[in-house]
Amino acid sequence: MYAFKTSPSLMLHALTCGVMMTLGLQAWSQSYPNKPVRVISEYVAGNGGDVFSRQILSSISAQLGQTMVVENKGGSGGLVAVEAARRAPADGYTLLLASQNVPVTRRFLSKSEPIDPLVDLTPLSALWRTSLVIAVNPAFAPKTLKELVDYAKTHSGQLSYSTTGIGTQGHFAGANFANITNTQLLHVPYNDNRLITDVISGELPMTIGIISMVAPHVRAGRLRLVASAGQKRSEMFPDVPTVSELMPNFEPPPTWTALFAPPGLPRPVLDRLAQSIGKALASPELKAKAASDGFDLIGNSPDEFVFQIKKDIEIAGRLVKTAKIEPTD
Repeated sequence: MYAFKTSPSLMLHALTCGVMMTLGLQAWSQSYPNKPVRVISEYVAGNGGDVFSRQILSSISAQLGQTMVVENKGGSGGLVAVEAARRAPADGYTLLLASQNVPVTRRFLSKSEPIDPLVDLTPLSALWRTSLVIAVNPAFAPKTLKELVDYAKTHSGQLSYSTTGIGTQGHFAGANFANITNTQLLHVPYNDNRLITDVISGELPMTIGIISMVAPHVRAGRLRLVASAGQKRSEMFPDVPTVSELMPNFEPPPTWTALFAPPGLPRPVLDRLAQSIGKALASPELKAKAASDGFDLIGNSPDEFVFQIKKDIEIAGRLVKTAKIEPTD
């Protein structure tokens, strides 16, 4: 057996190379960013999520000291944007703005190989979440959440509700509600604004959707809020209780929008981005704007966001099972 001996000169060379690489990485990360940052967004330009996200990105841009250029790539429930971003260089100059759809729920709704947000992407921070609400036609008999639960029990299989589609957060909330109350609700999925107008006209008694969609109609008296299906009461309608207040077993579905980077982002750049995001979302002005538009700011750290993703994947798995949704494509 031969003993392998490392010469002092070889050891010194390796040490020197290591130090130079570390110093080089530090120097590169300290100069980051020195050019505009591209943000690939899953949102269609001009919709509510796009408009509010651009306001947040503007605040982050001010903290970074560089322009953030949004590139809208809507399609396939967010998959088009995710696929474009995950293949970009991991240098901090391409980021992804995405909802929970692809990183969390798609794995349970599609037969295709799932995107692993902890491997295929670098989680940066959940920026904001929107609250789901249960809204009804003003002429609908139940006036409170308890009355709605009682109605669902005495009219099992007869109470219908609209959502933006099968496998959406509204669908998950409705299925969870039915499961806890041991009733059957009729889910009516839509892909257009009729999910609201048909409830206003009395075609359907109830809708479960994001608060920003129904708030104008509530203020105008065309809809009435019964409950929030989110994690807490809405600042827009603080007198409206959450479903969880009456049914502690109710699990609000994940409804966030977040920033990711391609996989393998260097830690110094990750830290720089996380610092800028945290400072931006601490802005009182931004918080006030979010509350007025029906959004809750989050702004957690990368490590906190990773923990949140893992928890949300577990929740989504249970909700999909409850809703009895079979994977497609």
